[in-house]
Amino acid sequence: MKVHFAWFAGACALLCSAQAADTKETGRYLAKPLNGDYYVYGGSIEDKTAPTQADRKLSLMLTGPLAKELFDQIGPDAKHACSSGPDYRERNRGDLACTWTKDQGYSCYVGLNVHTGKSMPGTTC
Repeated sequence: MKVHFAWFAGACALLCSAQAADTKETGRYLAKPLNGDYYVYGGSIEDKTAPTQADRKLSLMLTGPLAKELFDQIGPDAKHACSSGPDYRERNRGDLACTWTKDQGYSCYVGLNVHTGKSMPGTTC
């Protein structure tokens, strides 16, 4: 009897962990987690002005696999990039700017004007 109970308990544990793993992998509409950071500001991104109710902007920096995927999709490399060094590449499409550096890998930037809801550049040179 104890052997049957141990087998049943083990099977339940495996089933529960398998269901938890399936739930974690699928996420919201097969969404994947993001890597990066954000910056909320007012004025222009160079000013480092505190945001206000009427002037609030958001700069998003994406890194990791998503940044590499975006970099690969928006090519070719920019003719007038922020740097001409051999360890720097830059690609732009609209308000999306992606870079690759030997030291930091892939990064993509996009901005959002929270007041208007419109996209805007999320970085400067």
